[in-house]
Amino acid sequence: MDQRVAVITGGAQGVGEATARRFVQDGIRKLLLVDMDEATLAATVARLKATGADVHGFAGDLNQAATCEKAVQAAIAHFGQIDILANCAGSTARGGILDTSEATFDRLFDVNVKAPFYMIQNAAMLAHGGPPFLLTYSATKSALVTITKSAANTFKRDGIRVFAINLGWTVTPTEHKVQTKIHGMPEDWAEKVGREQPFGRLLSPYDPAGVISFLVSKDASMMTGVIVDLEQFVNGTTEAALGAVPV
Repeated sequence: MDQRVAVITGGAQGVGEATARRFVQDGIRKLLLVDMDEATLAATVARLKATGADVHGFAGDLNQAATCEKAVQAAIAHFGQIDILANCAGSTARGGILDTSEATFDRLFDVNVKAPFYMIQNAAMLAHGGPPFLLTYSATKSALVTITKSAANTFKRDGIRVFAINLGWTVTPTEHKVQTKIHGMPEDWAEKVGREQPFGRLLSPYDPAGVISFLVSKDASMMTGVIVDLEQFVNGTTEAALGAVPV
């Protein structure tokens, strides 16, 4: 594991940072973290380097294919190879059929679809409907499922495995800002809403980090093209349709 190289988008905070921490914990010591928040990225890289891991940061907005290419080139320049690509960057900007601006539409698809596509392409290697204000976001996740299946099929004989996680409601710094600034929720919204969930809490970034760590391990070596529903509701059921989405 200590010779494997991982590239993690959105690596400065949230799910990306938690995945980086989990990788280091599991023995993956060579990491390139990609994020547009340069200051937070630098701080995260410094914390991980303090553990003895060989960690580098690449600051850039993945809304352009050229940036994805440069990020991959940076990993190759630092480490000479890429073994794991974790596409953790994502946008949950709000927008429904009547009020999604062109800028919001483009941003969602740039970050949630185009960036993973071109990161996968350059490294050679939530499909279910949401509430009305997450229509465009849900569409990006559906597109990503199709890309995941197709990429897995394309690379299945090259020893490259491709997965996607259909992630449930997860508490991250960005989600906290959305809930408090856009939806007017109190600072302790996560605890209050979490108590109403089937398992008594919302997901934390460390939940998907653990699943990602499993998917890149030898224990999942005979799997590819799998979409993991990391959610405490059962997708496709009435309760999931009513209760498994952000307010």
